[in-house]
Amino acid sequence: MTIRNKLELTNTSWREGQNLFKQRLGFFPVLPLYAILLAVVLWKHEPWADEAQAWLIARDCSGVELLFQRLRYEGHPGLWYLILMIPSKILPYYPTIQVISFSIAVAGIFVFWRTSPFPPILKTLFPFTYFIFYQYAVVARSYVLLPLLIFLVGHYYPQRFRRVYLFTLLLCLLAYVSVFSALIAISIMLVHFLDLLKWWKELEGEERKQQMASFAAFGLFMILMAFQLWQPTDSSFAKNYHFELDRVTSRFLEVTDLIMVEIKPISYSILAVSCVWFWINRVLLLYLLSSLSIIFLFAVKYFNSWHEGILFLAWILPLWISFQSQSKGNVRGGEVMFSRYKRAMTLMASLVFAFHIYWAGAASISDLRGSYSAGRATADYIKTHQMSEAKIYATTFWSTSILAFFDQNIFLNHNNGQRPSFWFWANDNRHDDNLNWILEQQPDLVIIGRPKEPLASIDGYQLVNLFEGNLYWKNRIKERQHFAIYRKLSSVD
Repeated sequence: MTIRNKLELTNTSWREGQNLFKQRLGFFPVLPLYAILLAVVLWKHEPWADEAQAWLIARDCSGVELLFQRLRYEGHPGLWYLILMIPSKILPYYPTIQVISFSIAVAGIFVFWRTSPFPPILKTLFPFTYFIFYQYAVVARSYVLLPLLIFLVGHYYPQRFRRVYLFTLLLCLLAYVSVFSALIAISIMLVHFLDLLKWWKELEGEERKQQMASFAAFGLFMILMAFQLWQPTDSSFAKNYHFELDRVTSRFLEVTDLIMVEIKPISYSILAVSCVWFWINRVLLLYLLSSLSIIFLFAVKYFNSWHEGILFLAWILPLWISFQSQSKGNVRGGEVMFSRYKRAMTLMASLVFAFHIYWAGAASISDLRGSYSAGRATADYIKTHQMSEAKIYATTFWSTSILAFFDQNIFLNHNNGQRPSFWFWANDNRHDDNLNWILEQQPDLVIIGRPKEPLASIDGYQLVNLFEGNLYWKNRIKERQHFAIYRKLSSVD
């Protein structure tokens, strides 16, 4: 039997399982429920500085400047910026970014619901988990692309030999979202290469050429991406490397717990069961390569809370692939062991999803009741009081969340009040935050980002408002992003 026949047999068995699932479950309203709830939270959500930064870069940069200058300062590949570039230039209405995020997130759930091999309980719970519903959907950042692409990669993984060009394209897109997701793509391609070596003798000449062409294309793409992202010497963000072994070990234990249930004994037990399940289904190498490489980069370079979701998806992908293993020849231990551990893995995954649903609900309720960012309220204040042409000075990177609501740069201490409006992550970042210098310029309005409490009084200025912003993370507040607004006494109505 040739490789094509064997793969077709696996795919046929998998499709039969999918059809049986659809017949039994019917049209459960997960997708419309997901879309309605997401729209409600998005309608209230106030975009914060990182969301605004991507929009402003896409709006104010040319394509060449974006790809070959700006990305290396941001540390992000260009896919999200390229998606934002057309609407931000043609229809520069900032809330459009939330429409784009909504559309991509809903498309991801559509693909998940139609193609994932999970049991009904997991298919029903997963769309409402924390990263899928809230952090990578409500918060409009590049990470919203990851679930959709991971789902597509999982769907086409059994067909990776037959549809190698499509499979390679998906891996390139996945890599072009984040440096961390690039490690997942590289790990997948490496595992695919090892599988290919086993089947090489059974491939025909044309099939061999297609495989080699796909590897060459992927390699060239990764080289181009590395060239675009190579950190310049004058970068001011995450410049250093830390290669201490203790740091790597502690980061592994810390993040593993964070992506599961945040109760260490339970999280580590789930990890142990997962590794056994992945070993049975021959995807343990894929999981270890992708997860350990991501955690290593977390430890030596940079990590923030929202990166947890990438590691969570690095766990979901082999889980997806393992639940597709319907052929006895694809698993270790035969059908009995597969069935036994499938029930255990379903239980473990349900437990993880239940915790994540609680976090998604807590963050969503907090977002609905409170304010995620003070940027919109501050921008509304400036517009209501017709001060966009006034002399305004603002401090900190967080003030970027205000600028996205204006067609021009309204802060005179940022890039001399000219475009571009985005923040420069460079040693010479074209922004003067020195409050003493700012007061010497006698601006009409001073906006203090992340002010210390109690709020200080400023001679000659009146504190007119404190707009609150809280970065909600799971069931807590991660950061406070308030803006204190001081108005010159002669300018007060």
